[in-house]
Amino acid sequence: MAPEIRHGKLKTETAAAGKFAVIGVLATLTHAIVAGSLLQSGMLPAYPANVCGFLVAFCVSFTGHYFWSFSHLRRKGTAIRSMARFLVIAVSGFLLNTTVLALWLTLTPWPDLIGLLFSIAIVPALSFAGARLWAFSHHPAET
Repeated sequence: MAPEIRHGKLKTETAAAGKFAVIGVLATLTHAIVAGSLLQSGMLPAYPANVCGFLVAFCVSFTGHYFWSFSHLRRKGTAIRSMARFLVIAVSGFLLNTTVLALWLTLTPWPDLIGLLFSIAIVPALSFAGARLWAFSHHPAET
């Protein structure tokens, strides 16, 4: 592979990682604000508040990644497939998030809000590889 091509691909992937981080921060903040607000207002306890936060954050995350972070991978007719794949990744992350939250609530005397924020913060780093390599990646034969 020519150095120019390699450099171009590296630049594209680095940009995608940076964009993923921006969208991830926005989605994580969305999750934290929605879930934290529902919990702190007394509208919902920690688990249902976390589910609501996740659902709103999923919409932010998928939209941002599909149209911005991984727009260079997008192919005509792949939105539903990408959304389904990204949902698998997001639900897996959410299950990890919920497990961590459950352990926090069961095993620590510390405030529920700190546990909620901690459980939200550990998942985004694990999502990038799955999103890049599977959810938003479409080989020409797949389109």
